Amino acid sequence: MCGSNKQASEHIKRQHTIPYYAQRVRDSCTTRVTKILCAIFLCLILVVGVVFFILWLSLRPHRPRFYIVDFSIPGLNQHSEFENAQITLNVTARNPNQHVGIYYISMVGSIFYEDSNMGSSPLMDPFYQEPKTTTIVYHTFNVATLTVNSRRWKEFMDNRQQGAVVFRIDIMAAIRFKVSTWGSQHHKMHANCDVAVGQDGSILPAWKNKKCILVLCLWLALRPGSPHFTITNFSVPAVNDSNTSDHGIIQYQLDIKNPNKDSGIYYDDILLIFYHGVNIVGNNTIPSFTEGKNRSHQVLNHFDVDNPFWAALRSAILNATAELRVDLSTKVRYKTWLIKSRHHGLHREGHIPIGKDGKISNNKKKVKLRDASK
Repeated sequence: MCGSNKQASEHIKRQHTIPYYAQRVRDSCTTRVTKILCAIFLCLILVVGVVFFILWLSLRPHRPRFYIVDFSIPGLNQHSEFENAQITLNVTARNPNQHVGIYYISMVGSIFYEDSNMGSSPLMDPFYQEPKTTTIVYHTFNVATLTVNSRRWKEFMDNRQQGAVVFRIDIMAAIRFKVSTWGSQHHKMHANCDVAVGQDGSILPAWKNKKCILVLCLWLALRPGSPHFTITNFSVPAVNDSNTSDHGIIQYQLDIKNPNKDSGIYYDDILLIFYHGVNIVGNNTIPSFTEGKNRSHQVLNHFDVDNPFWAALRSAILNATAELRVDLSTKVRYKTWLIKSRHHGLHREGHIPIGKDGKISNNKKKVKLRDASK
């Protein structure tokens, strides 16, 4: 019995031959060598990654920084100076990079007042800025590059009486970065600077050397467009009725369209004033409301016109020479994704030609209100 068990045990041991064990040794060595090679390879990748990360941190380009040095409007305290209006701008462009130079391919400056563009002009010719240097950008906007009328100048004067007139400077530039002999692709840069002047038209001390805000290119791509305002379905229904020679009614529809696919608009109260010549013949106020993305809003409204303005307007309509000017003013805020903008003032105007039938006499039978500053 014991002998048979011993033979069985020897038979099992003999199943693992010498070649079998030799193969196991070879496989074990191959596995160890593979693991060692993999470890060495991974270490090399880690070292190279750390080196590139350090180089990226040291050579990563930073966008230039802009600071307001001076801003002035000579003649702001003179009521009649708008015909010779000029704005002097002085900012500094700082290259904060230790080893990276900046090529300025173009630089354009714009002056805004209550979100209305007063004028734009190239600020400098193309130039190269060395690392850790500062360049002075000095420019004068004159009558040829500014759109300032008597009404806008009066607004400046009114704000001046309150102690300050606030403007916004936009600087758009196309730049390239240079590291040794390597040059990057073109990048767009947008700097936004608020600045205020006092009663003498000079920059207030609190705004001197103020840093401008750099706006991300993503925001530029999503920058909301202004809403569109259009007068439609305009009519003076009783203009041919002799029984209404002492007063009349004007009816109209205001179409308000949000052209933005990514931004909603919050409207403050909208004020509409209708002029015949220099006389105000009527006005309406549309209460504040919210308009969704790419939506339209229609407001049906009317106002009464009493003598003596009605007699003159009715006579002009019957002679086919009547025209009303409508002024619209409001403030809006944009909401893009979850971000709400600051308030933006809007001022629009339009001219409504009126035919003998008391309706808009142009071919489209509607009038689009445009930026009053242009």
